[in-house]
Amino acid sequence: MNGPSFLIIGAARSGTTALARFLDQHPQAFLTDPKEPHFLSFAESPPQFAGPGDDVMMNRAVVTSPQCYADLFAGANGAAAIGEGSVSTLYYHERSIPAILQYAPHAKLIAILRNPIARAYSSFLYVTSRGFEPESDFAAALDDEPRRIAENWHHLWHYVAAGRYAAQVAAFQAAFPAEQFRVLLFDDFRADQGATMRQLYQFLGIDESFTPDTSSQINRSGKPKNRLIGSAANFLQRHQLAKAAVKAVTPAAFRERMRTAALDRPAMDDTVVARLREEFREDIAALGELLRRDLSHWLTEPVGAD
Repeated sequence: MNGPSFLIIGAARSGTTALARFLDQHPQAFLTDPKEPHFLSFAESPPQFAGPGDDVMMNRAVVTSPQCYADLFAGANGAAAIGEGSVSTLYYHERSIPAILQYAPHAKLIAILRNPIARAYSSFLYVTSRGFEPESDFAAALDDEPRRIAENWHHLWHYVAAGRYAAQVAAFQAAFPAEQFRVLLFDDFRADQGATMRQLYQFLGIDESFTPDTSSQINRSGKPKNRLIGSAANFLQRHQLAKAAVKAVTPAAFRERMRTAALDRPAMDDTVVARLREEFREDIAALGELLRRDLSHWLTEPVGAD
């Protein structure tokens, strides 16, 4: 079947949408629409996630047919780098690695990892902004995470679990050679997007002199500034025809500016920051050893809201 030559595998809320958009600007690259078919996590096994909005966000959006997945790449027109960006791939590694070995064994794999404390809060704000998070308090949502996982809410609700990167990265390192698997850090990407993209272009074997437009902020999270805005976001998420109509008549950049302008990004409570630092302390140390990077600053740096 037609398939990808590269995969952006995660982590969720760590800059994957920006990476995909900047890659998609490259004249030698092609990315699928949708960015996240999630096929490699759910090949021939449709998910039945049960959290608020999960039917809209995941169950009805996932591609499970090998032929439908192959069809997503039909428009590549000979592009040198052909890929997609399903963030579930990293987290659900027990499912996705066998599928990659079956359907895309030679694809280059790209992970971008963010401070897991900031990533967890960004995920909370993201589902809150879409009107799905039933808790207004982040600490209460964290307390409820074990129940949510047990009741099969999808990965965006796994605020802590999805940020335990060490086991996820170790699984991919064990399954694929080093030259096939690249791990980036969101810190480096944020500090110099151009340099990160040049590294990626080189990794994918395409012209690294190309300069993408990195001027716009993409896929920011936050809480709706008022209930009416939150209700409107919830309506569009649940009614795909209305959402499609809005997308058809408004440019993507305009929609993103309007969406982020309508969001508050409140700071995380200090007690929650301290709690999460302890939650992630051992995993951050283990990840640092895997990557041969000192990540101790993740335990001390201020945690932004986005």
